[in-house]
Parts: sequence; C-alpha cells; structure tokens
Amino acid sequence: MALPHFSMMKRGLALAAFVLLASCNGPGGPPAIALEDGWARATSAGQTSSAVYLTIANRGGEDRLVSVSSPLGEASIHSTTIEDGVMRMRPLETLEIPANFVVELEPHGTHIMVAGLDSPVEAGEMIPLTLDFERSGERQISARARPAHGAGM
Repeated sequence: MALPHFSMMKRGLALAAFVLLASCNGPGGPPAIALEDGWARATSAGQTSSAVYLTIANRGGEDRLVSVSSPLGEASIHSTTIEDGVMRMRPLETLEIPANFVVELEPHGTHIMVAGLDSPVEAGEMIPLTLDFERSGERQISARARPAHGAGM
C-alpha cells in the first residue's frame, strides 16, 4: 500500500515542478525585449515633428516602457484616439509591455513623437532612439524615414 502512495506523491511533485518551471517566463520572470521594424515619417520643410513606429516583442516577463529619447529632438510616447469623430493625440507616462506579448506602435495608435526637430527628416534618413524600460533598461533602435505620402500617420 505504501508503494501507490509514493507514486502519487512523485506525480504530485512532478506536477508542482512543471507548474513552477512554466511560470518562470510569466509576469515575474525576466523580460526579453526586442525592438524590431522601426520606421518614421519623413517631414516636409517647416515641420518640426515626426512620428516613429516599431514593434516591441517581449518573449519573457512583463516590463514597462518608462521613457524615450532621441538626439534629434524631444521624444515621448503618445496614443491616438478618435473621439466624436475627432482624432486626438495624448502623451502617455508609461507603456505596459505584458509578458510574452508583442506591442505594435503604429499609425493611428500608440507611437513615439519626436518634436523640436531642427531640420526636416528626409526619406531614407535614420532617427536614432533610446527606449528605457523599467526592468530591461535601455535599448536602442534607429528608425528609417519613409516618404510622408503613403506612410500612414
């Protein structure tokens, strides 16, 4: 009779170990942030800001984007919403990056604004950015400017 009890105990321990290992990349595990596919809108003469879009892929535990910076101007995180038929853009203090999730920064949605540009950004030029994450620290990406027409908002 002791043998079946031992077997059930072994199964219980194996299940507990599996659950523990499976949760390692959950919200409490270390994040694994990758920045991909960065692009920006080229600007025209007199335009002093551009929007930057990219993919933030997190293949680990949760994280939070707490700030962005660029040597070309003042960078900040923004969201775009449509309220009563009017498009509104609002700054965000932070951006949650859930565990094992991909966050798309895209036209008409969440994006990075770079304001205070000293000169126009031509198609093909790069906008360097540093994204600072609460748990992952700083990550760099350069976004290539695309022509403003047909590039989205």
